[in-house]
Amino acid sequence: MKTTAQRLTPSGFTLVELLAVLAIIGTLIGLLLPAVQRSREAGRKMQCANNLKQMGVALTNYEQAKKRFPPGNDQIGSRLHAWSSFILPFLEQSAVSDRIDYTKPWDDPASNLAKVDITIPTYVCPSGVKQFPGKQDYGGILGAYIKPNGEAIVPLTTRDEHGGILYATDAEYKLSATAASVSDGLSKTLLVAEAVDREVAGGADTHFVGDACWACGNNCFPLNSRVINDPSVDAFRSHHVGGLNSLYGDGHISFLSDRLDVRVLIAICTRTGGETETEAAN
Repeated sequence: MKTTAQRLTPSGFTLVELLAVLAIIGTLIGLLLPAVQRSREAGRKMQCANNLKQMGVALTNYEQAKKRFPPGNDQIGSRLHAWSSFILPFLEQSAVSDRIDYTKPWDDPASNLAKVDITIPTYVCPSGVKQFPGKQDYGGILGAYIKPNGEAIVPLTTRDEHGGILYATDAEYKLSATAASVSDGLSKTLLVAEAVDREVAGGADTHFVGDACWACGNNCFPLNSRVINDPSVDAFRSHHVGGLNSLYGDGHISFLSDRLDVRVLIAICTRTGGETETEAAN
């Protein structure tokens, strides 16, 4: 009788094969995650631009209704109400604005503080990191406070050729800007730009002081650096790679490169400067 020796073939993966499969999966995940992150950031960047688009519609409708733009910062009587507070009815936020007493300071403890310490989604960039009630990730443009070489402009008057559209109103300058007063052209002059995550807990920039709160006019800012996304300056700032979103006076949105020439930055931040370098790069 013949006997045939049968050798059993092991089933499943060997340890080496399993490790190889895991290494391949890990490599694929490593390649996929950055793509997913880029896709998510692209979506956040688009939502941020849409926020500015809504603000542009609201500012345009305000100007058409009132025949002038809102003051960037209503300093008459130290009330300090912001452009972003005045346009609330045009953002379908009348339920909020109807509760605010604009004859009192924006943070008046008895009249306003509890009413403005809420979040308006349109004013929050989805790429922002910090979260707190009343957060404002976008600032009105006061003008340009530097020369092309970076030297500060002294003395400074924000209503002349150095001023932007959303300037501050006070006892001397009671009236805000009109569309006709923007001699450089609405399509070449900034209204609003990103200024994300300005709040510093316990410091002068907390929303209780105001420049990071949508209700306070201190959320306006000037160009005071030769570049945007300057970490030492609490103004033009975003978490988008390569630059930030901005809104022009005619309502169009542009992505400003953080390599934009300072002469172009100065030109687009002023409404009556008469500059020739007015074409911003997208």
